Amino acid sequence: MWQTTGVKTTWTPRALVVGSGLAGLECALGLGTRGWQVDVLSPGRVGRDGATHRLHALAPWVLLTAPWVRGDSPERFLADLKRRGQGDERDGLAEVLAAEAHPAARHLIETLDLVPVEPEPAILPGDEVPRGMRCLPRNRHVLLAPLLKRCEAAGVRLRGRTLAVGLLAQAGRVTGLLIIDRGRGTPERLYADAVVLACGGVGAVFPVTTAPRWTRGSGLALASAGGALLHRPELTQALPVTATPPMFFPTSAALLSSGIQVNGHAMAPGRDLEAVTWEIAEALRRGAPVSLDASSEGAAMLPPRAREAAAFRGEGRVALTLAMHHAIGGVATDAWGRTSLPGLYACGEAAGGVQGRRRTMGTGLLEATIFGKRAARAASGDIVRTGPGAAAGEVLAPPVPLDPAVLEERLDALMGPLVAVRPAEAVASALREIGGWPVKEGEGVDEKGALAGIRRQAAIALLSGENARSRVSGMVVGLRAGAQDP
Repeated sequence: MWQTTGVKTTWTPRALVVGSGLAGLECALGLGTRGWQVDVLSPGRVGRDGATHRLHALAPWVLLTAPWVRGDSPERFLADLKRRGQGDERDGLAEVLAAEAHPAARHLIETLDLVPVEPEPAILPGDEVPRGMRCLPRNRHVLLAPLLKRCEAAGVRLRGRTLAVGLLAQAGRVTGLLIIDRGRGTPERLYADAVVLACGGVGAVFPVTTAPRWTRGSGLALASAGGALLHRPELTQALPVTATPPMFFPTSAALLSSGIQVNGHAMAPGRDLEAVTWEIAEALRRGAPVSLDASSEGAAMLPPRAREAAAFRGEGRVALTLAMHHAIGGVATDAWGRTSLPGLYACGEAAGGVQGRRRTMGTGLLEATIFGKRAARAASGDIVRTGPGAAAGEVLAPPVPLDPAVLEERLDALMGPLVAVRPAEAVASALREIGGWPVKEGEGVDEKGALAGIRRQAAIALLSGENARSRVSGMVVGLRAGAQDP
């Protein structure tokens, strides 16, 4: 943004951060303290409408997984991340997570004013050393409230009820966003020197999710509409949850220590959480009921509403279903949050490739804070080389579908059965219908049409699988792990 005082003209770089979860706020704070003008755009209440805020309601605590005990190390943690990733992670990203996990966890405990539930970390299923630190917000405050205060003190402008519905680009560089102010309902162009996608994953692309309704794949949709590279957008994590709203994850320990019944028959013991999830998915696709026959430990993990249900009080079990929980793939970035489009960055769950095929529980907040900070640092370094962005650009947005309410219903029907298991014929059939849905001509857009268009675009990207362009050897200049470190 240019400012003229007397005869002197100065320029202050401006950033638009899409999403007010932990990743977005960490990035905004990093840019704000470096002298940028920063706007955080959020469709609902800032700091309360994303997956980060929902986290504490999903389980009894906030989990931070990092090396804590003697004998563990970043190198050992990295080896476990690589084992779970099975080669589907992006070069350099897991290395960053492993190296910075412990200081990031300490930072989060201090910044968010968290209190560990127990003095020592717990061993999580699949681990050989204790890495899971269970924490609660002190005085049960809203999880992101302390970080929101720091952002406001740094001059960050927090804009709620604002939808990002398209990118603006000029000569191959992202120059801003097309937004809808939900109060006025009219599209508006905002220009900036950097745009950061920190708007979460693809949870609400599916009808049952642990994420809020706003988390419907906006990062994936906006990036793919703009032609950015994607990294394995089909890689996702589903979780078994109680079938009675509000959805509740009983925790891995409860699920693995308690009996699970499929159509009245006990599931064989000895499986890990992924195997349990897949077996539940197959059962639900057959129409078979699934329930948790809780042990005393498992029962203690359930919320009062679930324990008070008639089936639980009478028979000691509660119905289970599957919910989309976390996007593992997403927008392709380097280790600093740069995408393949100059001026566009991504961090948190919107970005893909940190962990590969299988995600380690309790690392979501660590990824958000680590890569949110790194994206801020990268944008600050890049702006010295690139200079100001143009106050111009063509709109690159997901097409607005006809009959958006009808499309939303069809997406529920088509995506619901594909939350965990995705047979090729079902995916192909869904893609044909979703991809062939009629769309409007021109740029006219309203809130309902934009939301349906974003969900449609994200569903197409996810079901289409890996973007063929991301398989190019050596990736793209600027997307190699060590390229142009700030």
